Amino acid sequence: MKKFGALLILLMLPTYMAMDISVNAPYEVKKGDLFVVEVYVNNVSNCGGLECNIYLSDNLRVEDVIAYDVGADYNLTINKNRSAAIQYVFLTNPKNNDFKVGEFKIKALECGNATITIKAKASDSEGNAIKIPQKTVKLKITSDSIQKVEKNESFSFNPIIVIFAVLLVGLVAYIIKKVIDNE
Repeated sequence: MKKFGALLILLMLPTYMAMDISVNAPYEVKKGDLFVVEVYVNNVSNCGGLECNIYLSDNLRVEDVIAYDVGADYNLTINKNRSAAIQYVFLTNPKNNDFKVGEFKIKALECGNATITIKAKASDSEGNAIKIPQKTVKLKITSDSIQKVEKNESFSFNPIIVIFAVLLVGLVAYIIKKVIDNE
């Protein structure tokens, strides 16, 4: 029974220690703001390559992609406005520790709810795929200006109306005087 328990722990350990990504991003920004989304990879062991893709909703746009010097033999960044990617290849020295994948500078275009989806793929030093769960960040984009509340006045002073009213009263008085004088 002890051997079965030890075997079960050994089989389950990779799922608990599997490679994972974490994201540092704001939950609320203002329309027009430029903000940064940082992506980290955790529980790295014998990593031969990593590709991290970010996909944005229609009210967001990638402005810049910043990769880091993580000891990779090759890295590539791609920016396509609504999506971007950072790729690393570790040919000579597989990566065995956590690292910051990079930063994505993003601009908030329109007010409303937005989503940022991060999908990562990795492989070990022998080219075998390592599954990494995707992350989705929900973001709220608020208005960039304070809305003015205007009072609706039922009566406002307008000098043209006052002048017209005085002329109208004078005209009526003149007509009444003429009618009385003719009788």
